Amino acid sequence: MKTLLGILLLSSMLSIVPDRAYGQEVQSRFFTASDGTKLHYLEAGTGTKTLAFIPGWLMPAAIFDNQIRELSKTYRVLVLDPRSQGQSAIARGSHAPERRVKDIMEWLVAAKVSDFVLIGWSLGVLESLDFLTRHHAPGLKGLVLIDNSIGVGKPPGGGSPKFVETMRDDAKREAYLRKFAAGLYRTRPPAEITQAVVDSALRAPPEAAIQLLQQPYPRTYWRDAVLRQSVPVLYAVTPKFREQAQILKDTGDPALVRIDIYEKAGHALFVDEPTRFNQAVLELASTAFASK
Repeated sequence: MKTLLGILLLSSMLSIVPDRAYGQEVQSRFFTASDGTKLHYLEAGTGTKTLAFIPGWLMPAAIFDNQIRELSKTYRVLVLDPRSQGQSAIARGSHAPERRVKDIMEWLVAAKVSDFVLIGWSLGVLESLDFLTRHHAPGLKGLVLIDNSIGVGKPPGGGSPKFVETMRDDAKREAYLRKFAAGLYRTRPPAEITQAVVDSALRAPPEAAIQLLQQPYPRTYWRDAVLRQSVPVLYAVTPKFREQAQILKDTGDPALVRIDIYEKAGHALFVDEPTRFNQAVLELASTAFASK
């Protein structure tokens, strides 16, 4: 039987040694946000050029497992577990946009990031654009936006009118989130990834899940944030956002904007087509880090 001392020692070591679930090459790290919330992130690779990933609504860093392993062969890769997601602590305070983007800034500072490409998926697209609007990020060299609206063209369809009611009903919430998690992919990922996704979605407090989708901005906020960027931008989307991708291509700086439409992938397109996605990120990063 393990002693209490042994358990405590093991727990204290988990934040400073490689995470066994990911292998020796990926480090599991923690930092404490300014409001006292302990946040987790994954790190792999070395160097001064960093790819920094922000997951989507209720999602864990673990969903980028392939990108962590493959892209870290070329660059330093960091993936955040936002507050109340993945292995980060359940936050007792706000999940409002200003708090979440402050977490991003504090994460980049804690991880000693200098030059970086910011990569946001789903809700992470909006949080990345909000971050760049609110905070001066002199080290930003490029931006990757994955499968969410950027405020141009026709608005995407609205969510369920009973969403709040569903989130506040334990049985309905679990059924909804399990279906949501299963619908992220067209191909089945490794079992440990699907489990990490489900676990992360189910552990988030209902009120946090609701607040995260209550973005207090007009659509022009996202449009303006994208169009003011002076760094290379990759907009990688499924056909749902084809119109927005074409508008961005037509109105953005042709020297900076690249669109990539995944016709046969699910919302987690980087899981369904990792080789194609990783190559697109590497091409953008090569251009981004070479520019002055």
